[in-house]
Amino acid sequence: MSSFKGSKPATGEEASESTSSVPRPLTRYSKHRVRVALSVDFDAISAHLGTGKHPDNNMADYSQGIFAGKVGVPRLVKLFNRLRLSEKMTWFIPGHSMETFPAEIQQIIDSGCEIGLHGYSHEVFLLYHCGCPNHPQAELMNQGAYQMTEEQEADVLKKCIDLATKLTGKKPVGWRAPLYQIRETTIPLLEKHGFEYDSSLTHHDSQPFLLPRHPPIKPPDFSQPASTWMHPTHLDSASLTSLVEIPCNWYGEDETPLSYLPHVNNSHGYVDTRVIEQMWKDRFLWLWENADDGNEEGINDFVFPICLHPDTSGMAHVIGMIERMMKWLKNWGDEVHFCRYEDIARETKENQA
Repeated sequence: MSSFKGSKPATGEEASESTSSVPRPLTRYSKHRVRVALSVDFDAISAHLGTGKHPDNNMADYSQGIFAGKVGVPRLVKLFNRLRLSEKMTWFIPGHSMETFPAEIQQIIDSGCEIGLHGYSHEVFLLYHCGCPNHPQAELMNQGAYQMTEEQEADVLKKCIDLATKLTGKKPVGWRAPLYQIRETTIPLLEKHGFEYDSSLTHHDSQPFLLPRHPPIKPPDFSQPASTWMHPTHLDSASLTSLVEIPCNWYGEDETPLSYLPHVNNSHGYVDTRVIEQMWKDRFLWLWENADDGNEEGINDFVFPICLHPDTSGMAHVIGMIERMMKWLKNWGDEVHFCRYEDIARETKENQA
């Protein structure tokens, strides 16, 4: 039993490791239906080629990516096989990783998971200014420039679809944008190629939804009179796309707090794994008590996304926390299920019909 507050009473193997016991929280719901959306982003070397591209990147940086493929992936595949979760989860894989680590990719495929796409070189489609005047792409960022043209974006998507289809014998139906940086032009491309879902946005933190077709949101031009830019953003009038959005956000992932990347401004790397473990448990417990989707009275139905990376969760001091967290979630019983993203998306569409 975990010593963290709010944990469900342990049984069996977990109870033998118990150090304290905290009662299961009271709830007003007669029934819960929780779908744990477990995913792994296999960025590896590609993370240092696209979003993490930097003129000071060197062998030490790329070595982290090699660790992700050669060490992190086998460790995570072994863990999820042992926990019997492999067939109930999704790996989002850049095309570069598919072609660079063929043996490890085969281990992932053989585990029975779903394969979703994640760019080729972990490209970021829209560059945002980090505020650093010495950033190698600061000029482009100041101009709000895109790292790739729309034609390049289309070519990347087609290439990655072909790679995944040849590897798995099945056309992929899911997409997660590198660094979650999706842009408006990506949505019709995904629809054109028959994708079922995206997992890049945070309109909601625990409910899947049909993605609205919002027009681009333009920031004010403060050089112009205030009357030209004081107007609302019209959200309610947007039509719906055919894509289900399965939420994913920074607070449900491992890499930013638990990996140190020397040339990435928002990486930490020295956060105690127990801090992240407790945060994830706090999120789950609040949703367990409060996340009523309003569809059925007395039933609390929500998704609980977790995004991992083999260069982070494959590290020796992190993977133990991942195992504890997965066991903690499994220990909630029949009301908590691990699900592939594609299954969540299809069920959401059926319920919307």
